[in-house]
Amino acid sequence: MLSRSRRALLAILAQSAALLPTLAWAQEEQAEEVPPAAPDLADTMGLWWAKLHRPEFLVRIADALLSTLTVVIITAIIYFVVMMLFRRAIVQVERQTEEAVPPDRRRKQRIVTVLELVRSVTRWVILITAVVWVLAAAGMDIRPVLAGAGVLGLAVGFGAQNLVRDIVSGFFMLLEGQYAVGDYVQIAANFGMVESIGMRVTVLKDLDNQRHYLPNGTIAAVTVYEEPFVNYLVEVPLATREHCDRAVEVIGDMADILGRQYERYLVYHEAPVTVTADGEAVVRLPIAVFPTQDWLANEVIPASIRDALAGAEVPLREGRNVRVFMDLSRMPEYHYSDESGEDEGM
Repeated sequence: MLSRSRRALLAILAQSAALLPTLAWAQEEQAEEVPPAAPDLADTMGLWWAKLHRPEFLVRIADALLSTLTVVIITAIIYFVVMMLFRRAIVQVERQTEEAVPPDRRRKQRIVTVLELVRSVTRWVILITAVVWVLAAAGMDIRPVLAGAGVLGLAVGFGAQNLVRDIVSGFFMLLEGQYAVGDYVQIAANFGMVESIGMRVTVLKDLDNQRHYLPNGTIAAVTVYEEPFVNYLVEVPLATREHCDRAVEVIGDMADILGRQYERYLVYHEAPVTVTADGEAVVRLPIAVFPTQDWLANEVIPASIRDALAGAEVPLREGRNVRVFMDLSRMPEYHYSDESGEDEGM
């Protein structure tokens, strides 16, 4: 039994000894194998140069360049033609606005505002469409670009909440026609003329020719002046009726002087009139001053009239002074329709 085991062990050792040269040769052959060398820059440039000289590749490049150039030319023609038409329409409506009467002027100002907004939106639509069209003409797959634009728009919608608020507020401002280009408005502490209205911002030009860019989402309240002036009534109580004619002459001359001195502030003034009631004589001077220039009506004009009457020796009523108040006689009346359908004024 032991001899059999010995014989088996000797057989295994003999087979292993026979395999050793084979394993050594395999290891030497594997050690001699060298990994292939990476192509150098010259070979790579050579491959690309050979590819560039292939006719099918040159034809493809030429088609892409021709398609791109055609798209650019067509887009440029469409852009300039559309912008020219908008410009002509806006200039024509602005010219009509200057010549229109106040009720019709307001409507034309809104038309100018809408045209300006539509022109701005159209410009961006044309440019964005042109970019996508150029990429497609160049042979690029625009589906990933459009998908990326959608994801980017969603990210902007979540991250730029103030921007979305401004755009939504601007849309409803334009839809409701709260104010238009050319209107004089008071927005918070800013007073001036509306220079432009966009979907995001309203540009206001103040009395110092300074531009204020107000985000639409921050505009909480707006005061719109239908006319660029505010009506006041200056009332001068006289001591006796005998001085009425002289007082009217003096007050009229002083109003003319102040009109020339404050030409941009005192919009207009009418001739003074005499009103008598219960034996008392009062001279009234209707005036209109530019908005926010209340100091002229409340301080300068009353003081100038008092000094002028004192110099002309026209006495005022004792215990009374020159006073200024809003001229409600120029306030528009509200008309409503009763059940019979007839208009009545309140």
